[in-house]
Amino acid sequence: MSYCVQCGVELDSTAGRCPLCGTPVYNPNQPVDRTSPPPFPAIRQEVAPIDRRELAVAVTAVLLSASVFCVLLNLILVGRSVPWSAYVTGAAALLWCWSVPHLLARRLPVWARLAIDGAALALYLLLIALLTGGLGWYWSLALPVTAALCAASLALCVVFRKKPSLLSAFMAVILCIGLFLLVLEFFIDFTVSGSYRPFWSLIAFGACLALIAPLLVVRLRPSLRSEVRRRFHF
Repeated sequence: MSYCVQCGVELDSTAGRCPLCGTPVYNPNQPVDRTSPPPFPAIRQEVAPIDRRELAVAVTAVLLSASVFCVLLNLILVGRSVPWSAYVTGAAALLWCWSVPHLLARRLPVWARLAIDGAALALYLLLIALLTGGLGWYWSLALPVTAALCAASLALCVVFRKKPSLLSAFMAVILCIGLFLLVLEFFIDFTVSGSYRPFWSLIAFGACLALIAPLLVVRLRPSLRSEVRRRFHF
């Protein structure tokens, strides 16, 4: 076993130079092994890109076959009185909308991607509401919460497109989570009791602000920020 005299990294028996700093290896007790294959490739090569169309076809085939199988199984074993296969088929359609359009349309804008995902989720929740025989919770809770979730995701995408620092991105995520919880309790209270009495969302939002405050102090003080980067290696 050899070690680099410059940086101290452990060397493989086939290494003629240190892979970290490039220092030549000299160990009279253990000459360089020229016959064994090296532990890592010596020639730099690129990984072949994935064919998105073939992947989209494979995903479509898997989801479609699973849906057809569940529908046939539902008709044979249970009958038409319990349409549990509709939930599976709707979930397969939801996964298809979340995956295949993004694979095929690479230049699709972010807002269009989020619109497709949000619409697919809203339609799946509508299917559940129709199967369970109640549309009240869908219009007052499911649809507004889905819209709020899409809005929060769009806001984060806009922030990340500006390539913020790690601290700024972390603060943006925490703030969006806190605001989303406030909106969530608002619609839950109006759906259940018809009035808004904030409680747990305020506690969660306060915890989010408590997390953001020290991060903001670190973000605004360069000396403290450099010390944190040095301590935590980022």
